Amino acid sequence: MAESNKSKPTARWYVSSFHKKKDDVNVVGVVEKIEYTDESGNKTYKDNLHWYYDPQRVFYVTQPGWRNYKYKKEFEDINLCDKYICRDSELEERIGAALGYFGYRKRPLRQLCASPYLYVADIPTEDLIKQEYVRRQPQTIAPFTRGGLDIETEVRGEKRINVITFIHEHEIFTCALKEYCRIHLGDDKFKAATKEDCLGVIDKYIGKYMKDHNFTLTFEIVDTELDLIKWIFARIHEKKTNFVGVWNLSFDIPKIIERIVSLGADPEEIMCHPSVPKEYRYLDWYEDKSNTKQKAHITDRWHWLTLAGYTQFLDSMCLYARLRKASGKESSYSLDYISNKVLGQGKLHLEGEISNHWYEQTYKFLDYIAYNINDVLVMQLMEFKTEDMIALTALSGNSLMSEFSKQTVQVRNDAYVFAKQHGKVPATSSMNMFNEYDEMMIKVGGTVLPPNKAIGVSIRALEETNGRTLATVLTNDLDVSSFYPSVIEAFNISKESCLATIINVNGHTEQENEILNGGIVQPRVGAMDVGTNFFGLNNYREALDAFNVDLASGKI
Repeated sequence: MAESNKSKPTARWYVSSFHKKKDDVNVVGVVEKIEYTDESGNKTYKDNLHWYYDPQRVFYVTQPGWRNYKYKKEFEDINLCDKYICRDSELEERIGAALGYFGYRKRPLRQLCASPYLYVADIPTEDLIKQEYVRRQPQTIAPFTRGGLDIETEVRGEKRINVITFIHEHEIFTCALKEYCRIHLGDDKFKAATKEDCLGVIDKYIGKYMKDHNFTLTFEIVDTELDLIKWIFARIHEKKTNFVGVWNLSFDIPKIIERIVSLGADPEEIMCHPSVPKEYRYLDWYEDKSNTKQKAHITDRWHWLTLAGYTQFLDSMCLYARLRKASGKESSYSLDYISNKVLGQGKLHLEGEISNHWYEQTYKFLDYIAYNINDVLVMQLMEFKTEDMIALTALSGNSLMSEFSKQTVQVRNDAYVFAKQHGKVPATSSMNMFNEYDEMMIKVGGTVLPPNKAIGVSIRALEETNGRTLATVLTNDLDVSSFYPSVIEAFNISKESCLATIINVNGHTEQENEILNGGIVQPRVGAMDVGTNFFGLNNYREALDAFNVDLASGKI
């Protein structure tokens, strides 16, 4: 009898989450990536949607005997606090009771957080759940699945969606509106185009490109716009793609929601995964309309779609820009410009750049379908090269990805995790963090640190020497005069420019690994050492000898 070869769960990663807190429903859904290993050591991965019903959470209150201060502390010793665990739905009520606020009036959380004796209460329950996942999960990156989406709309009339493409890894799914799929015969004469006609034109323009990069295409023609939207989201639900990028999310997602509503359907029914129980389906679109100095540019904003299901939509344009802040702004963030820079391949130009979308949609719609597919194709190839979505999952750390643009929130969450490891808890923030002494402080603006002040404040790296590196811990914004973006980027001082550190390269000594690390951040200076130690290239002396031989023989 053959031995059983059952798989067992061996690892679990946090992917994304959502929190529905309305209509008497309080539930957090977490998309997990679970690794299964069989008895032969083979690994498989499965996406799972785990539900936390009115989840429990924690907060701390200073013990009465230690309430001998008036103003908020940054941290409090955890041993001097009472720990409370409650359901998320009863947080305000339990905090009020713990602080001695009794009565019929329920106080809002931000008002309760004004107490100098309250700790951790301002961290949302969904963040606390993610932090627990991060603490338990392996320190490796899960094999997340990635994709892209793009829509095209009518130039005139109702501005309906007439073609839409979704890509999952190397699988492309495209759906087009039937009334637009026609072939121009001249004058005002047209004939209906078949699927084969459309596929023939697509193959003509991008068939070789798809084949070279191992992409497959599933194409469908439907009668109505609602059928088009339903068909594409059925494919998204079927594939359970972890992250789907959209170039300029604030156009495509609101347009899809608007069209579903105008057609008399419910966006939650179509866009949420069908396995989600109806009472837990949830859709919330947040458009970042901040007009502050920090968000003056369109790419500085962080739009977010909260959707109950397995897929998290991301703004690929804003993500690309945010991860490269240290490099400064690009002259353009059009998909054509960025994809040409990253891939050397941009948008599909059909017999010259499309300048009249109405004409193309009316007389050359089959070409237009290829144009739409190519947009998503280059987005996916850029993601495969840059791995921006993977970087986002790593850099968001103890915070939700929806909070990636909020440095103060990320600092708060990291401070809680760090403090807890050292037996302390951080204070809460409230609606008004000022006190009477703040008015006495002179407002001098931001502090610019002279370069000499940065000497000796970073960490040591080697036990054998007191020499310090350029690495610092618990640093947020460091503004040092004469520190140019190129320096910040080269030495990974900016959080946006560092994803990982090389610890070891198999087959090489620790000294050689140090050569590799130094050579990467100073490629012009270290290229020879890296090439010699890791790629078997000539060293300086060997290169000079070879040059002299070629010079003597007349080759040079």
